[in-house]
Parts: sequence; C-alpha cells; structure tokens
Amino acid sequence: MSDGDELKNEFAWSWSRHRTFYECPRKLYWQCYGSWMGWDPAAPPNAALAYRLKKIRSVAMLVGEVFHEVLAEVLARRPLAPQPVPAAQLRIDMERRLLKRIAESRNRDWQRYKNPKKYSILFEDYYGPGVDDALREQALADVRSCADGFAKSVYGRRAFAAPGERLTFIDRREFEGMRILVDGLTVFACPDLVVADAGGKTHIVDWKTGRFEKAEPAQLGVYALFVSEKFGLPIAEMTAHLVYVRTGGAEPHADLRPGVDLARRMMETYVSDVRGRLTDAPANVAGDVELFPMTTDLRKCRRCNFRELCGRADAPAQAPETGFDA
Repeated sequence: MSDGDELKNEFAWSWSRHRTFYECPRKLYWQCYGSWMGWDPAAPPNAALAYRLKKIRSVAMLVGEVFHEVLAEVLARRPLAPQPVPAAQLRIDMERRLLKRIAESRNRDWQRYKNPKKYSILFEDYYGPGVDDALREQALADVRSCADGFAKSVYGRRAFAAPGERLTFIDRREFEGMRILVDGLTVFACPDLVVADAGGKTHIVDWKTGRFEKAEPAQLGVYALFVSEKFGLPIAEMTAHLVYVRTGGAEPHADLRPGVDLARRMMETYVSDVRGRLTDAPANVAGDVELFPMTTDLRKCRRCNFRELCGRADAPAQAPETGFDA
C-alpha cells in the first residue's frame, strides 16, 4: 500500500513503536503522528520535514536493510525444488543495491526529485560529515560478510534446500500482509521466514546482520502471535531461530509462550500510555505535541532522526548502529 492509499492513520502496536515510545515519547509523536500526510505536496512544513526525517537510516541500518530485501526477493523466486545457495548472485545483488543507495544519498537525490520515500537519505550524510570512501568500503565489506556468512551457514543452506512449498514469506512492501489483530488491537510484525519441517513443526527465522544481542522474549512472542494468527498454527509447535549471519552463530528458542504473555502485557501498557495522550482517540489524532515530552537523556538525541525538529541538532551526531525491528 502506498502512502497515498493510507487514508486513515490507524492506532496500532508494533515492537518498534513500543521501543520508540519508551525511549522518547516525542520521537513516537514525530514517527507516527507529526509526519502523517507529510508526503502530500500541500503538507504543513513540520509534517513534511518529519516525513523526510522519518526516512533517514544510518549506513549500518542500510546494510541490514539491503541484506534482508535482496535475500527475501531471491528466496521468494527460488524454484520449488531444492537448490544450492546462489552465493555469487546474493553478493552481487546486495553490493549493487547498497552502492546505488549510498550514491542516492550522497547526491541528495531525495532533495533534487522531492521524493524522500523513493531515494535514500543516510544519517551520516544528513547530520554528519558525509559518507566518505572509507565508510563506503566498510559498508561493502559488511554486506559481503553478511552474504558470505549466510551462504556458509546451516540455516542458509536449509533455506534453499527445503522444498519451496514449506517456505512462507511476509512481503514487507505489502502493508496489509504485516497486519494482524490481537484482542481487537492492530499489530504489525514481519518475521523474515517461516518454515514448516517434515514433522509438522513450525520454525520462525530472524536474520541478524549486527552483533550478538540478548534475545527479547517479547519480540519472539510477537512473531509467534503473528504466525499463529496469519496461518492458524499452534504456538506450542513453534521454534524461533535468531541467526547471526555475519558470525555464523544461531540461537534457537523452543518455548515461545512466555514471550507471548509478555508481549500481550506490553501491548496493554502501550495502549493505556499512548491513547491517553491523544486529543481524539477514536480518530487516532495527537493534536498536542507537548503531551509527548522529549527525553531528558540527551545522549539519545545524538542518534535520533528527529533531532532537527526538536532543536537538539547542535550536539555532534552519532549514527545509530541498528534500528528497532518491526
């Protein structure tokens, strides 16, 4: 669904929205409310600016984005019959897309063509000294490492060796495909891959391109809720796998039910805390920005996309290493 087709700004929960709100309520305001309709040529200046800033990501985030996009596309069009990992194709396609988006940001194509959605804006170019050749080469090395690590991993080989009919993909470009209802609340999620094994068990795979981090049970619980709701599969029969493609490590989580319970409690807390700040809750309108106060931890502002709008762009910027997953 395109921005122009999103006629209603629906109240919704996602892992990223939850994390954003409790990091800084003002950040959630700009992300979900202040940027609404900012793509319209007639949008108020602050909405247009918020929409542009919403599209910014760091080079490290771009590496992860490119890896996920290309891998999903190649897996989606693979033959149903098992095949070897097309390692060379993955690497070449990822390199090409990464370089294209770095060039777009360097050339400020988003500004030239007045389209921040279509053309990349990198944090380092917008707030920092720019993406120089050294950073460009490091990004290339990182995406190659991800592609090569995936091709060598057991999980990478299994993704191409499993019969195609056992694989399920969620298309991140299809807005409705990422949407479920949990107790009447709209929830957005997007696991990278869902695989059914020969014994009837379901495996949820989440590719990680960054460094190892402690698993978030609630995030895995959200994935389990999503798969259960979308495909009618029992949560008790699911295992989630965090696969660190750059290092080759993997972390399976067999019992997702505690994470599901935690995710439900997080949703309840978020609904209570955010809806109470809306000036028109049924219409999901946040008319008073002051009800979404800025964080007092100025270190967080250094890596925030919206620092320009909040008047906190004087301190040196620090490009975020990762974004919150959906």
